Amino acid sequence: MTAATSTPPTEAAASPGDAVAARVRGLRKTFGSTVAIDDVDLDVPAGAVLGMLGPNGSGKTTLIRMLLGLTRPTAGTVELLGHAGDDLPAALPDVGALVEGPGFHPFLSGRDNLLRAAAAEPRLDGDLRAPVDAALERVGLTDAARRRYRGYSLGMKQRLGLAAALLVPRRLVVLDEPTNGLDPAGTRDVRRVVAELRDGGATVLLSSHLLAEVEAVCSHVAVLQTGTLLVAGELAALLDADAGGLVVSTPDADDGILALRAAGVPSYRAEGGVAVPPGPLEAPEVVAALVGAGVAVWEVHRRRAHLEELFARLTEEDA
Repeated sequence: MTAATSTPPTEAAASPGDAVAARVRGLRKTFGSTVAIDDVDLDVPAGAVLGMLGPNGSGKTTLIRMLLGLTRPTAGTVELLGHAGDDLPAALPDVGALVEGPGFHPFLSGRDNLLRAAAAEPRLDGDLRAPVDAALERVGLTDAARRRYRGYSLGMKQRLGLAAALLVPRRLVVLDEPTNGLDPAGTRDVRRVVAELRDGGATVLLSSHLLAEVEAVCSHVAVLQTGTLLVAGELAALLDADAGGLVVSTPDADDGILALRAAGVPSYRAEGGVAVPPGPLEAPEVVAALVGAGVAVWEVHRRRAHLEELFARLTEEDA
């Protein structure tokens, strides 16, 4: 029996000069009188790891399903790896996806389920065991490969779905809540796999409720709220724009707040000291006001915004 081979993407599908892996314009989806997605424009840059964020019901999964051609938009256009309209299915062999949880045969083993998935891959030919075993090892399921799927935990099912998405090299990998049900070790494995995909030149689009994980692995973010895109762009740039002010490390936080307020500077308690929003006083003047009031100052640094703060501000402002 010959070993399985992975047919490379066609030259047209693998053009390295593509600046955008996926693009939607004026995308809208309604279910009766309910508007799930409302006039969304979004680019997914090629080679990026884009985290799609939003509260439950914000439209993340609906947008992903339209992007993959699983749901027909009410209005708007979708472009995927340079393909659009009736040509959209031509992009799918280059796309790996885990959407709304995996679905496999409960009485088959994890390995047999993956062999069935591999048999449907247009770019696999010959003996499918090698790519299947490699995918199982990549997601940490080698020891459980011969167990029946019905006996898998939720986290193991997520791992098997991820393995199915990674059976062949992909240009775009779409992961909808990939860490759902995973323990900390499994979450680290997903982070490792995403980093491997990024380093290999693939584009990754993932949705998640774990903001710390998104901040750790994503280069770009898009925030949705009730079907509307609030903001999208490079994560570092968005956080820099939301940063500002100072954090003063001091054991005398309460006295520090009183001293700064007496000097006309608003401030509030922060971890390890006092946070000072951007205001009329520069850092040396803030320190002088504190020291003049007898407040011990250990350290002063510029405040860096975190994704959780940015997300909370955006979604609360739009509520």
